[in-house]
Amino acid sequence: MGKNVRLSTLLILILVTGWAIGMAGLPFSRETAIVACISVLIMTSIHGRYLFAYIMSAVLSYGAFLTIYAFAAEERSSVEMLYIYSHLLFTAFMLLYWLLLHEIKQIGYESDELRRRVRELQKYGPDSELLTVHEFMEQAVWVLKAAERNQEETWLVEIEIIPGAMRTHSSLRDVMEWTTLTTMRQKFDLATAVHDRIYLLLKGTSEEGVARVLARYQANLQQELNLVKTPYRARKERISHIGQLVRVKEEAV
Repeated sequence: MGKNVRLSTLLILILVTGWAIGMAGLPFSRETAIVACISVLIMTSIHGRYLFAYIMSAVLSYGAFLTIYAFAAEERSSVEMLYIYSHLLFTAFMLLYWLLLHEIKQIGYESDELRRRVRELQKYGPDSELLTVHEFMEQAVWVLKAAERNQEETWLVEIEIIPGAMRTHSSLRDVMEWTTLTTMRQKFDLATAVHDRIYLLLKGTSEEGVARVLARYQANLQQELNLVKTPYRARKERISHIGQLVRVKEEAV
């Protein structure tokens, strides 16, 4: 509610100030309106850290121009006051638009943060039953602690789809993710997918056990697709600490 009030107030003030610049009959009103419109386009496109610097440059430059012109033309005090009013309106317009941009960007940042938190709270991916990367990493911490306590081995299997392996790339990925679910031990192993890679964390197994899992995976996938050529590459690595899984999280960024 508070943000809506602030945005509405800023919009009204900007409209009123813009109307006053163009319709109040002040000196250089047309030129001021043109500069204000150009400034709106520039301020919308430049990086936030340069916004205030641009505003100060524009305001000071306009003030310097009016001061020099007033002295050169030897204007009366009453006319000089009109120059001051014109400068105040231009300054107010620039500052109000800067505040509006700041409010809009804050809303964007909050929206991005909210989406990030929602993704973290999700346990499974939106299009599959594999774990999200965040959930995979959270559960991997406990798996590795349990493996260390029980003196068991933990292995990471990375299955990467070979580019151009099949024309229906997305369908292949869906089938491979489903095959992963049917191959893994549901209450023991963890699996997630990042882009064209599937990561499988196998708990309490050995290198020979990993080989059996990969053979079973290949057989299950063969039943689903009747493949002539293997459409993926598989790599395996023994995992002893969570730092070895950082690349999985980095892939998702």
